[in-house]
Amino acid sequence: MTHSFNTPVSWSIKKEPIYRILDDVKWMENFFETGELMLSCFNNFKSYKDEMQGDLEEGHGVLGNTDEKGNVSAYIYDSGSNAYVMSTTTVLTDIVKKDFKGKCAIKIMHPTYFALEISKKLPYVLSGLEGHCDYLNTRVHFLEKEVEYKKSFEKLDFENDRNSIELFKEMTNGKELFLKDKKYRHQNEYRLIWFSKEYVNESVVIKCPEARSFCEPLTF
Repeated sequence: MTHSFNTPVSWSIKKEPIYRILDDVKWMENFFETGELMLSCFNNFKSYKDEMQGDLEEGHGVLGNTDEKGNVSAYIYDSGSNAYVMSTTTVLTDIVKKDFKGKCAIKIMHPTYFALEISKKLPYVLSGLEGHCDYLNTRVHFLEKEVEYKKSFEKLDFENDRNSIELFKEMTNGKELFLKDKKYRHQNEYRLIWFSKEYVNESVVIKCPEARSFCEPLTF
């Protein structure tokens, strides 16, 4: 039987909850009382001394390409300097709780709706991104399957061509913002990222009571 698509089809995505682990119950209580929440940044991630919380390579990426003659070229770059970040997990195992000295967590039932409410409270934020982290042994990504970008890669000119910057963003697609070493795989991290027009060098504390409706408190 064929189906007519003349009538709009209602379609949804099954949302899984994520968990913002906190090391003090008072931070969770503050959120559910007033909507107070602290967001971090990649600059902070690089400075954490705790091995399971910090990573010097955060936001770092290498995009490479091999041309038709077999010549290899690559761009080394860093991104995320204009981003607010919230790290969460999709699982609450004992080892993950221990990594973050967890005493409690904010259970976020609808991550996208939650993130959109938060974005309204952040300065100069016009876009955002969310997703699972990728756990790999290397931060080098070679254009192989992305055939449409291979020829353009050799023509990139960041000094004289504004379009090159936008094209490079398409090629990288924010992959470097979700890259983590395999030793962190057990953390099952899910990131919420908000992009500002300004540099973000430190954490920010906001109040967003509207975001509470998408959350539940959990005490361990």
